[in-house]
Amino acid sequence: MRTRRALRTSVSAATLAGALFLGAGPAFASSFLSWAGPQNTGSAREVSACGCNNIDPHHKAAYRFTYTGQTAAMYNQSDCRGVVHHTFRGSQESRDGFGWKSVFFHC
Repeated sequence: MRTRRALRTSVSAATLAGALFLGAGPAFASSFLSWAGPQNTGSAREVSACGCNNIDPHHKAAYRFTYTGQTAAMYNQSDCRGVVHHTFRGSQESRDGFGWKSVFFHC
């Protein structure tokens, strides 16, 4: 009887520890923010979901990639098709236009 209770307690503790570990990840995911106007002006759109995200075609005048642990691959085609044109491995910003049409976040 005592062995079963000790086993159940250790399994519960391991489950709780695993849940806490999984929940201890980064509070914010990496993100790609793009603007409608040059020099980071006008309206902005942000994407940060894991996997493939299409970039709003009306928001390609400037960008800021904020790195918080997830790299991102940039594609010149929608739906992350074709070859990777650029990979972000750290924060980066440009106040100039860009041609990328989609971004894939590696989470």
